[in-house]
Amino acid sequence: MRIEEIDEAVEVIALFQTGKLSPLKFRWRDRVYRVQRINGGWNSDLGAVRMHHFAVMSDGPDVYELVYNERAHDWKINRISVS
Repeated sequence: MRIEEIDEAVEVIALFQTGKLSPLKFRWRDRVYRVQRINGGWNSDLGAVRMHHFAVMSDGPDVYELVYNERAHDWKINRISVS
């Protein structure tokens, strides 16, 4: 397994339900990825800004780390674990 650092903006369609955030699909480099599975989620703080991290899988074996910035209301793809 190889980890690629990406740190690029992505467009995400997400569900906000009962105080929980769940990414459903994302567009990265002109391709749309449907989230098939959320492997895990965690939060981190960047100063006073809360960041929500999600390890997700699409239709292949790779795992994508998506990060939502609560203050800026935007998403990034931080890294990919490539099989």
